[in-house]
Amino acid sequence: MPEAICFSIVIPVKNDEVNIARCLSSLTRLAAPYVLLEVIVVDNGSTDRTLEIVNDYLGALPLTILVRPGLFISALRNLGASIAKGTWIAFLDSDCEVRANWLDWAQKTIASGWGNVFGSFYEIPEDSSWVATYWYGERERKHGGEISYLPAGDLFFRGDVFRKLGGFDESIQTNEDVEVCQRARTAGFPVVCVPELSVIHWGTPQTIGQFFRKSRWHGTHVLRVFLQNLPRLLNLKPLLLAFYTILCLIAVGICLFLAVFGGHHLPLVMAAIALLLPFCMLGADAAIKTRKPRAILPMGVLFFVYALARASAFLYVRPHR
Repeated sequence: MPEAICFSIVIPVKNDEVNIARCLSSLTRLAAPYVLLEVIVVDNGSTDRTLEIVNDYLGALPLTILVRPGLFISALRNLGASIAKGTWIAFLDSDCEVRANWLDWAQKTIASGWGNVFGSFYEIPEDSSWVATYWYGERERKHGGEISYLPAGDLFFRGDVFRKLGGFDESIQTNEDVEVCQRARTAGFPVVCVPELSVIHWGTPQTIGQFFRKSRWHGTHVLRVFLQNLPRLLNLKPLLLAFYTILCLIAVGICLFLAVFGGHHLPLVMAAIALLLPFCMLGADAAIKTRKPRAILPMGVLFFVYALARASAFLYVRPHR
C-alpha cells in the first residue's frame, strides 16, 4: 500500500517565467522521498511562458496544475489547499528557491511539537543591492520562536488547522498572511519562526522604484485588515506612519505656498522637520538594533520611501495579481 503524502506544496503564480523554473528545480533537489510530497501550482491566468515552463516539470515532480484567472492570491492559495492530500500544507511563492533540507527542517519542527503553524522569513539573493541588504537582509532577520506573523511565501500549516481557520481571507488582495496568522494565534495556535526554513526570495526589490511599488502593493488592504480586526489594532504602526506622512506632506504643501506668496519661511522649516524627524529616528533605531552605525542614512531613506508607498496605497487601485 503506498505511503500517504505528508506535505502538499502550494505555489500561486502569474507571469513569472523568470523565476518559476528556479523554484520548481529547487523542489526536485529536496532530500525527501517524493512519496512524502505533492506540488500544486495554481496559475492566475499567465500570458507569458509560465505555464509552458511548469508543464516541463510534470515528469520531475508529483505535480498538479490548476488555472484560475482573476483571483486574489489568497484565493489561489485556498484553491490549491482545497485539493491538497498532505497532512501539512506548505505555501511557497513562485519567486522563492528552497534548500535541499527544507522539508527535513519542517519534519524536525513537527517532531518538536510546533507543527501547527510555522515557517520563516525570506533571505535575499547574494550580491543584492543596498536597498535589499538594508531593508530585507538586516531589518527582516528574525530569531527562532513564537512570532506575530510569517510571510505566506514560506508558511506551513497543518491541514486540519488551516481548514478549521477557514483558510486565507479571499476578500483581501494583500496582508492575507498577517490576517491568517492573527486568527491562528487567537484560536490558540502559536505561529513559530524557524530560521533554518528560510528560502531565497528572488523577487526581493533591488531598486528604490521596485521597493516603492512593492511596498505600495503590500499596503493595498492594510487598512481593511486593521478595521476587520478591531480592537486588536493589527497593522496600527504602519497605518499611523502612513497617515502621519500624509498630514505632514499636506502641511509642507501649505507652508510652501505661504513661503512663496507670503514670505513666511519658518512654518515651512518646521513642517519639513516634522516630516523628516521620524525617519531619522527610525534609521537610528535600525542602526542600533543591527549595531551598524552606517545604516542610519540608508534605513532613514527606506523608511521614508516605505511611508510614502503606504500612504499612496490608500489612493492606488491595482488589478488582481
